Amino acid sequence: MTDSITNTIEYETAASLFIGAQMEGFIKIGNLGFEFQYRNKHLGKNLFFAWKDIREVQINISMRGKLGKEFSIETGTQTAVRFSSKETGKIVKLISTHIDKKRIVRAPNLLSPFSMKK
Repeated sequence: MTDSITNTIEYETAASLFIGAQMEGFIKIGNLGFEFQYRNKHLGKNLFFAWKDIREVQINISMRGKLGKEFSIETGTQTAVRFSSKETGKIVKLISTHIDKKRIVRAPNLLSPFSMKK
């Protein structure tokens, strides 16, 4: 691939980014943060989220408890960016080594308003 913002890359995999349209690229998890690199270099610069700036990671889990392919990252500016990858489980596990595990939460679903949890 090309240059990365992070010094060392722990993991890299193919993924999709959803920002109005689906963009293909690569997720890179490094020592400084989470990075998305566009497959088409002409689309723009890489998206980079420093570990200290990630407020919450929401993962999609089905009603049966199965991990979905999509997850979103919410930053301190309350911007949420959705990603999809076949390797979501490994990605979330690596993210949890860099941020507090309490900030990795289940994404709300259709039945969330009716849940009995307080």
